[in-house]
Amino acid sequence: MTCLKELSSREKPREKLIQHGARLLTDPELLAILLRTGTRGCSVLDMARNLLASLPGGNLGCLGEITLGELCRIRGIGPDKAVTLCAAVELGRRIVRCRVRRDNPDFSSPQVIAEYVMEDMRFLPQERFAAVYLSTKNQLLRVQTLTVGTINASLAKARDVFRYALQCNAAAVVLLHNHPSGNPEPSQEDIDVTRRLVQAGDVMEIPILDHIIIGDGVFVSLCERGYL
Repeated sequence: MTCLKELSSREKPREKLIQHGARLLTDPELLAILLRTGTRGCSVLDMARNLLASLPGGNLGCLGEITLGELCRIRGIGPDKAVTLCAAVELGRRIVRCRVRRDNPDFSSPQVIAEYVMEDMRFLPQERFAAVYLSTKNQLLRVQTLTVGTINASLAKARDVFRYALQCNAAAVVLLHNHPSGNPEPSQEDIDVTRRLVQAGDVMEIPILDHIIIGDGVFVSLCERGYL
């Protein structure tokens, strides 16, 4: 096990960040700064490494999908450390969303929408069906989760999609859902649900502009594929 007392000041995470900046720190070093202290027989760096090892595939991105309760069950991580980690993850998400919204006031592009929701949806363990509501100038009004579970005709209800559209006076809607496999290629079910909701949008005079499927860092626009 690593003992922080045996490390030089240049190797300690906090001192290393002060001297060289956060970009040069490893994932365990950044986590160690958030965790602050270790436990008897386990340094904070070892705790950080154990935390990473407990994530699916050792993937840091999965940290955002672990609940507070699940974090507390990891050895050495109590409520205080778990709360700090959850807050750090949420701050990261909000920074990304703020940057996208600042740089792209027009949300009619599937690339912009995918970038806005990517960090929220790419690591989800279940399919989540959502809708993006846009103003007449294609400004973002709201992103609303509608269902969690495999997307099918029984879950993707038109009344839910358009109920929120009416609430926020939306001029148009973009559908969203993720594929937990990481592969955003649409299934026949995805295509069928999209076409049914597009027809409902025509009746409501609130058009469905697109259906974007989120994978692991990649996405597919059904509009660009010619399904709408």
